[in-house]
Amino acid sequence: MKKSNTNIGYNNERASFDVSSDYCDIVNDGKQINNLQGSTEQVKHVYEPRQVDNVPMQFSESVVRVTTEPRTTRNVWIRLKQHKWSILAFVCGVILTLVIAVPVMVSKSTPTKNDDHAGYLFALKFDRKSTHSLLFMSDDNTVLGNTFTKETPNPTNHPEQFNNYKGTIGDRCLTSTSKIYFEIKFSFKLLKSLNYDSNVIVLEVGVASREKIDTDYHVGYHGWSFYFGNCNTSICLKSIYGTQWTAEQDKIISSSNTVGTVTTGILGFFVNMDRNEFSVIDKDNSKILFTITKVVSADQLCLAFAVYNPSTLETKLEIMYSYDFTHLPIINVVA
Repeated sequence: MKKSNTNIGYNNERASFDVSSDYCDIVNDGKQINNLQGSTEQVKHVYEPRQVDNVPMQFSESVVRVTTEPRTTRNVWIRLKQHKWSILAFVCGVILTLVIAVPVMVSKSTPTKNDDHAGYLFALKFDRKSTHSLLFMSDDNTVLGNTFTKETPNPTNHPEQFNNYKGTIGDRCLTSTSKIYFEIKFSFKLLKSLNYDSNVIVLEVGVASREKIDTDYHVGYHGWSFYFGNCNTSICLKSIYGTQWTAEQDKIISSSNTVGTVTTGILGFFVNMDRNEFSVIDKDNSKILFTITKVVSADQLCLAFAVYNPSTLETKLEIMYSYDFTHLPIINVVA
């Protein structure tokens, strides 16, 4: 009997030693070994031979959680900790993509921000076949220049091109009921000082008879025109229709007319053939600068655009937006 008891005690102590050894291996290797099947009751049962009467054995709950945590969850958590910087970089990249790319895509898909007239938008362009041979144009026929540039790389050459008028017409002419609004972005750089030469013309936007446009250097002599000209020490916007010139400057475009001066801006134009009017609009304050009246012709009228004096100025015109309000009962547009 004594030998049996001794063996039992020895076996119990060996079992406890084996369990403790297994537990140490789990902690040291950082791996889950489920020899005890994760049961708190089984762990307590193994340690019962070592307990002292009236002194209950205490176990740390955190130890039990570690030994009973599922292998898959713990492995995922370890991998997340190891690659946290890579994951953070990926998340930041996604956020930056949403912040930068999405607004760009939206801006490209809509003609203008908060544009209430998008349904009336149409693509007004310059007519390449009518363009004077000394001028240059963009690939999409929306930029007209008097010099070769990156934006205007294409020289024009066509049997029907203008020979006298240093410009072109729009690819859509007017009818007796047309209400056309369009915006022109202009830019010019002075290669020479203009001094007091009042005959220098920078550019022109006008309305004229299709049959008469190429009869002169300037459509304002037989049509209706807004143009940039030299005004003593500045460059200003003026208007001309037939033999009648405006006595006052409609707007100062550039306060300097010396060499190296660079000027850019946008003007709006509205042709209302219901009222036979042609207006120029200041985009800086959304006000009509001047309206030419009695725009009447027996011939078909077209929009005319010109850029002059390539030896003195480097000039470009770009059609930004154009709207057809023919079927709307409106008098004037201020955009």
